Amino acid sequence: DIPADRKVSVVTLQLEAFSDLSRYGVEGVDWDAAYGAYHEILAESYHGQLLDNVFAGGTINTERAFLTGFAQLKNFRSATNSYARYLESQGYTVYGSHPSYKWFYNRKNINAFLGLPTYYFYDNRYGDLAGTATAPDEVLFPDIFALYQNAAADGSPVFSFNVSYQGHGPYDSEQYWWSPKDIFIDNSDGKLTDSQQCILENYLGSIWNTNQNLAAFFDYFREEEEPVVIVLFGDHNPWMGDDGEIYDALGINMDLSTQEGFLNYYSTRYLIWANDAGKEVLDNDFSGEGPDIGPYFLMNLLFEECGWEGPAFMQMTDEVMDSVQVVHSSGRYMKDGQVEEHLELEDRDLVTDYRNAQYYWRKHFYKKEKD
Repeated sequence: DIPADRKVSVVTLQLEAFSDLSRYGVEGVDWDAAYGAYHEILAESYHGQLLDNVFAGGTINTERAFLTGFAQLKNFRSATNSYARYLESQGYTVYGSHPSYKWFYNRKNINAFLGLPTYYFYDNRYGDLAGTATAPDEVLFPDIFALYQNAAADGSPVFSFNVSYQGHGPYDSEQYWWSPKDIFIDNSDGKLTDSQQCILENYLGSIWNTNQNLAAFFDYFREEEEPVVIVLFGDHNPWMGDDGEIYDALGINMDLSTQEGFLNYYSTRYLIWANDAGKEVLDNDFSGEGPDIGPYFLMNLLFEECGWEGPAFMQMTDEVMDSVQVVHSSGRYMKDGQVEEHLELEDRDLVTDYRNAQYYWRKHFYKKEKD
């Protein structure tokens, strides 16, 4: 159990196709303009690289890996154990939001199976709030805070799991959605075609807007008197033209046969941030560099930073994460910063135990009632 005096609210936000492309060091792009606000938040957080299983799509893979701790995902057709259910058993008010339709990826049913029966979609909330096909970040982010305030009003801690939609590709190759041409990119050397520049500028314009709204979002919680921890991460890298043509034009290595290319292809970022009250309660400043991990271990890092032991499944997966930080869907692994095709016997046995435990935790549902 989480000690009563260490229970803090946890607000998580998975950002659609959000990737810090500035880390590739490409010249001719005003990365500070696009990512400046995000980098300020990153500097006051515990952060690292997230090695997702998917690229340019497959959002649900990352979100469900995070909620369950499963590196291997199967169809969810009945109630299953999850970290959302564990937090509910600890007295947390559990819910979430996504500003698109409830049928998309069958989230309405599967989120309930994963322990999130209260979930807000376009159909039951954001259609009225936004009046558009999906709610943009300027609508979603303030509402996440409003929902938190409502849920926390009775004094109980909150677990809020939210998934954005803004940033979803593809990005228009002819019309500039967010700003005029040449705002973010100096293409005087002609490395990008007109259509490629338009795609990239549309993506960076969306990123810029997301980051302005993120700055305001964190300010809401910065002023919150109750202790809150925020977990923020990207679900996958963005689509950048057919066959990754824009990555190629920018000279970004996406060759999966190389370690650099593998990391570039699959990695986004995660950060874990706490407001002042959260830092005080948990006696942690939530700063510094964290390890490169898969999304199924991100909740482990959160609990570790909070000083929580977690359920037995998490305790077991802590041992796996300490030795093998990525168990990738491609069949590769990451151990101590190196991408590996094969593991030594001891680590192979550990990963086999992890896979068996995933199957057991998924199939043997156990509901512990709230305290």
